[in-house]
Amino acid sequence: MPRLKAMVSGAIGGFLDVASNFNSQAYSDDNLIAQFFKIGWKMVMHGDNTWLKLFPGFFARHDGVSSFF
Repeated sequence: MPRLKAMVSGAIGGFLDVASNFNSQAYSDDNLIAQFFKIGWKMVMHGDNTWLKLFPGFFARHDGVSSFF
């Protein structure tokens, strides 16, 4: 999860981000996914459901798979 946050926001993850790998909450800071959604892009996500937990409601269609699958 810290790597995903770093990819979409440009922020460098801290040590405490490692502890929050499990039980991730919606990410509310400025990020690319929110900016794309704001300008009207329709995004589709197929893969790890961590993305769905971090960015709920941003994807037009999605098919999330458990992180431990």
